[in-house]
Amino acid sequence: MNRRALITGSARGLGRHLAVELAAAGLDVVVHYRSSREDAEETVRLVTEAGGTAEVVSADLSDPVSVEAMAGTLESSGGLDVLVNNVGGFIIRHTDELTTDDWDRVLAATASATFYTTRALLPLLRGGDHARIVNIADSGADNLRASPKSLPYYVGKTGVLIMTKTFAVTEAPRGVTVNAVMPGVLENSITFPPLDKIPAGRLGTLHDIGGAVRFLVSPEADYVTGSYLQVGGGWNL
Repeated sequence: MNRRALITGSARGLGRHLAVELAAAGLDVVVHYRSSREDAEETVRLVTEAGGTAEVVSADLSDPVSVEAMAGTLESSGGLDVLVNNVGGFIIRHTDELTTDDWDRVLAATASATFYTTRALLPLLRGGDHARIVNIADSGADNLRASPKSLPYYVGKTGVLIMTKTFAVTEAPRGVTVNAVMPGVLENSITFPPLDKIPAGRLGTLHDIGGAVRFLVSPEADYVTGSYLQVGGGWNL
């Protein structure tokens, strides 16, 4: 029986790519979306085209009640072995112009969504096969620095790193590993620095991130927990 993986925010972008890659690695995938049903169905089509098995689930991950309902659906439909916390929110806005709504919305989509989802799904993962949580953070989020144009995003992603280490410690005795992948500037990013600012001299690809996630969810990573895997070509170090 194949292991089962939920990838949050997998209707499009990086999440979609991760769903296809994990399916190609032999996992059954659950495609999560909030409101983009058609995009989620396209992800399912791509997974099926690649020879995998996929289903969809909808939830607002900033709402703990919605997250608990999703957990109930997953429990009744086969449980869970792997959780990839990919969903997030990004905004470019100087602190002088940042509104309360901006702050709340980005924190809800990053730190809060990761916490609510992890908390709700841990009871399922504790009984899983090679149980894994992989959190998608951001390259250099462990290197505290000023961020006047994207403060809530970096506060949220730094919180994700703290959660990674915390849950790694609490869940190690229960057989769940918890790690973070830290992408740099990707080919589908919103903004791009000059390439000479990236030590590797190129943008990251979705496949770069997929390879890191595939390793962390594999049986070969059974003893790896609490790690931050930088996949940014030296960006922000």
